[in-house]
Amino acid sequence: MVLVMLSGATLWSGACERVCQRWARLMESSPVKRLKQSERWFGYEAGVMQPRPLEGHTDDVWALSVGLDGKIYSGSSDCTVKVWRGDDGTLLQTLLGHTNTVLALTVGLNGNVYSGSVDRTIRVWSGDDGSHLRNLVGHTDTVCSLAVGLDSKIYSGSHDHTIRVWRADDGAHLNTLVGHTAAVGAVAIGLDGTVYSGSYDKTIRVWSGEDGTHMRTLVGHTSWVLCLAVGLDGKIYGGGADNTIRVWRGDDGAPVHTLHGHTGHLRALAVGPNGNVHSGSDDGTIRVWSGDDGTHLHTLEGHADYILSLVVGVDGSLYSGHRYGTLFVW
Repeated sequence: MVLVMLSGATLWSGACERVCQRWARLMESSPVKRLKQSERWFGYEAGVMQPRPLEGHTDDVWALSVGLDGKIYSGSSDCTVKVWRGDDGTLLQTLLGHTNTVLALTVGLNGNVYSGSVDRTIRVWSGDDGSHLRNLVGHTDTVCSLAVGLDSKIYSGSHDHTIRVWRADDGAHLNTLVGHTAAVGAVAIGLDGTVYSGSYDKTIRVWSGEDGTHMRTLVGHTSWVLCLAVGLDGKIYGGGADNTIRVWRGDDGAPVHTLHGHTGHLRALAVGPNGNVHSGSDDGTIRVWSGDDGTHLHTLEGHADYILSLVVGVDGSLYSGHRYGTLFVW
């Protein structure tokens, strides 16, 4: 038994190390990077700087994810996944195969890319060359959310009210988490392996990453939960159609505070390497909040309307997906 425990700890440590490599790169020369980022924020708010658009998609950009190699992946209503170089935004590749809107993306610890679609499938792509590896089939309705755990398990949320769990290396179906009574619009994984799912039933359910046991339910939102993020300190952020971001403590699920300011549905949340939280809304703005106390720090304006997706790149740049096919780099 001791040997098994040591083996599990070693595997967990290795997974953590691989994930943390990206954050280590982000934090190199961190005072300088933080200063440059701060200068960008103030430049945007003063109206003297504008975000850089990346053109290529022909319809709404619903999903964004970043690879450990810095590549940016975007999924769209044009049924494609596009691959961009993170340092300069060059379009590298377009991945074809889905037959309907791509709503969800995540990148595994093995570098493979997972895309979920209204066509009810999850397609798996090689992060090296973009080749199609396999399809994960089992959901009976739209796949609208994806996340990868530190143990490499893939979690997919669907309009069929379930979360399915898949093994990353071969795509085997491991488990189905049942409990939500409406679409599962968001899935996020904590650094301790805990799984969080946000639903149109207005709740966030908390599951064990080991065996999928339901641990607790976080309540407070008065409408659909559309996006989730986990802070570096373990706090849980939920954004919803009630135009608020609600924050819970990760260890016991106690509510911390509610962030007000957006005037439209919250569609996207992303946590930066400094712990600050970025939120995208139907009101066309991105708001930046302190991860420490929830203080509003900045408002980024430039999108004409709905912001559908957000991700932080390995250089600390913020990418936002917009209606009508435009990506912005901040």
